[in-house]
Amino acid sequence: MSRNALVAILGMVVFLVVAGAFYLEIAASSRATDQVWMVTRSVAAGDTLGADNIQRTRVPRAANDLDYFTGNLLKTESKASHQMSAGTIIFKNDVLDQEMALVNLTLRTPPALSHGQPIDVYAQVGSQTMIVGRHLTVDQVSGQNGTQVSVWVPASDEPAWITLQASNVALFAARSTGIGVPQLRAQSMQDALSTLSGGSATGPPLVLPSPTPTRKP
Repeated sequence: MSRNALVAILGMVVFLVVAGAFYLEIAASSRATDQVWMVTRSVAAGDTLGADNIQRTRVPRAANDLDYFTGNLLKTESKASHQMSAGTIIFKNDVLDQEMALVNLTLRTPPALSHGQPIDVYAQVGSQTMIVGRHLTVDQVSGQNGTQVSVWVPASDEPAWITLQASNVALFAARSTGIGVPQLRAQSMQDALSTLSGGSATGPPLVLPSPTPTRKP
């Protein structure tokens, strides 16, 4: 066998080995899966995730790494951050991963509320109103006209919420997703009037036109 023929055969063998390895890698990748958590029945925001509403499942591995929740939901008391239906794959932002505390608030003239709804909470101090809680999840509603509402708050804020409740500060709530709500620290009645009227709340006095004099007959 000539030297050129031997080199050609060796080159062909190397090509087949490389191509075979590449094909096997593609085949292995196409069969690769990730173990994830899936919702088995609908949950509302604030519901505890456990054996009765979630389970482990496997999904095909994506080309890009996805931010699946990888912790053990059966060993920790984690809560849903928003409403999810059966079959939903759970990602990290679907789970409230910080320590939460349940506090009861007395609200003035609240909107109709129910379990799992998000609300923004405002406090009125003197002539100023300020937002003190954003996108808090309602757990239970009670009292006449739904004025007693228990909500989930970060555990680090628990003392502040108890202090507000104990000091009888007037608290108001808006049922809201938080989208589009401005980042205002405090607002007076004059500020509110200015915002809602689309301009200055204390404009120049209104001048009425003088009546046109009429000639006596």
